[in-house]
Amino acid sequence: MQQMWSEIDAYIESHLIPEDPILTQTLKNTDEKGYPDHLAVAANQGMLLQMLIQMNKCKRVLELGTFAAYSTMWLARALPDDGYILTIEGRDTHAALGQENIDNAKLPQTVELKVGRAADILRALPSDTEAFDFIFVDADKQSYPEYLELSLDLSHSGTVIVLDNVIRAGDILDPENHKPSIEGIREMYQAMQNHPKILSCTALQTVGSKGHDGFAIAIVK
Repeated sequence: MQQMWSEIDAYIESHLIPEDPILTQTLKNTDEKGYPDHLAVAANQGMLLQMLIQMNKCKRVLELGTFAAYSTMWLARALPDDGYILTIEGRDTHAALGQENIDNAKLPQTVELKVGRAADILRALPSDTEAFDFIFVDADKQSYPEYLELSLDLSHSGTVIVLDNVIRAGDILDPENHKPSIEGIREMYQAMQNHPKILSCTALQTVGSKGHDGFAIAIVK
């Protein structure tokens, strides 16, 4: 099944995802540095993120989990030239690679990369920080409940929040699986259910070149 899923993603990409030198350069540099690409979103997933930003005419984006900044490029290309992205990465080596790819891209948008634990960085933001229009969470899964609450605190009515990797090949259903990452995702679902700050939310399974996983989407009330 995995081979077919990957081939279908490649078919979709060949028809619907235009080639972009910045994205190609980012993937090439990441590969040359010896990092696997499975930690980044697939191209068709990146396009979905771009479309969500375009549909909502977003200008300010928050990203938790930079890795090599491939998803950051997708987020940035959807923004106007005066758009702003704050992206946060917890691992020094990933942050260095991500910053290198951001610098190489020479994007017109402002992309600020901060290094450290995302929750600590978000709590340290000035109290007058302007709310974000779009938030993409793709960081350590055990912290998803905490990241959800912090994201809601940094949102306004209509902000779109996307949390990646929330299916984990069905591991969320395994009662014997008590890994912190899986427990964190389960707690995220519980927190999203009937949350007073969320207008509507759902989660979708995905299969493709990245395997069987999925993402959750919430709109802030």
